[in-house]
Amino acid sequence: MQRRNNPNGNGEPGGAEGIFRLTVAGGEVAFLFHRVVVPFTLLLRLLMGWIFLWAGFDKAINGFSAEGFLTHATSGPLHGWFTDLGASATALSVIEPLVTYGQILMGFAIFFGAATRSALFFAGIMMFLFYLSQFPPEHDLFVDYYIVYIVVYLVLGALGAGRILGVDALVERMAWVRDRPWLRYLLG
Repeated sequence: MQRRNNPNGNGEPGGAEGIFRLTVAGGEVAFLFHRVVVPFTLLLRLLMGWIFLWAGFDKAINGFSAEGFLTHATSGPLHGWFTDLGASATALSVIEPLVTYGQILMGFAIFFGAATRSALFFAGIMMFLFYLSQFPPEHDLFVDYYIVYIVVYLVLGALGAGRILGVDALVERMAWVRDRPWLRYLLG
């Protein structure tokens, strides 16, 4: 995939809109990119990072047990599996710290833009597991806020949100990352 930037579509730098051309699998796609996208991407990254950070800290401060959720709040075709997890002390001893500290770590990473795409990937997996535990959604046939979170994480990852006033922008300038371009897919 290649990206070419024409600042405002008419060859003049400094315009409010840019035409971005992407070459994907031999075909070219062009779209307008407005400068307002950058601050909104930053704001969205900060908000989504804070949501995870606060959820994790709240669990760590106030105590957290996944047992009640797994045994009483799950539904759907996987209800039995989730109930079995909630009844197993061994499973709970793994699930509870993974959820609590996973949310804290993902929250920090997303908020500060550090290994953002990796954090967004794991945040999406967590939201998908939460979605599966209550499938089908109570108030809609397929879509609920877990799916909306997943889509937001995909958008933030696609936009390279960690590069906007984030640690990823600094790390990507380092030689060991420049020498290994594949690492940029984990960052951003």
